Amino acid sequence: MLQTADRVRRRPPAAAIAAAVLGLVSCALPLLFLLIGVALSDPDSLEQPGWLDFALPAVLVCGLVGGGLLLLLGRSWLALAVAAGVLIALMLAARVLGGWGGGPFFFFGWVAPVLTLVLSALPGVRSWVADRRAGGTG
Repeated sequence: MLQTADRVRRRPPAAAIAAAVLGLVSCALPLLFLLIGVALSDPDSLEQPGWLDFALPAVLVCGLVGGGLLLLLGRSWLALAVAAGVLIALMLAARVLGGWGGGPFFFFGWVAPVLTLVLSALPGVRSWVADRRAGGTG
């Protein structure tokens, strides 16, 4: 049994809470893209190769929400960091290929995923997750 002083905090650090909340904010843009795509699509469009247009935002939303949940539970910091990193990489590719990356969606598009990635990969958050996974649930 672990001593009382050796127990790991049950409550996540403030950076982990902020990263999880910003992860939810980050999934607003892919979710909006997904909803618009589904609303404007042909009913038979999921049978054609264009279904990837729906799968990519859906996977991003699931990754960000699931990663935030795993981070708050103290099970994984990497799931949220990878999902935010993929979102940043896709937005960077879109910007390089001539898309938009600023305007009214600047916060949702760039600031929230970057902060999510940075906050979820902080050493304090990683060590808290490692301690929680080691079994010290105080």
